[in-house]
Amino acid sequence: MRLLGTILLAIGFIALAAAVLITDPTALDANIGAGILQMAGFVAGGAGLAVLLITLLVPKRTSR
Repeated sequence: MRLLGTILLAIGFIALAAAVLITDPTALDANIGAGILQMAGFVAGGAGLAVLLITLLVPKRTSR
């Protein structure tokens, strides 16, 4: 689960960085694409962070 959380968090950061790079004040279509990337980045990053926090806070079940 930690691997999944780390991958989702990385995808979120990459999407947010790409959104910053393609933002153009004169091109409306670039700003629409950047907005979509921001929304996807926030969702993926938030989900990754939630998964990481859950795996850290919930104790592992050990088999006896």
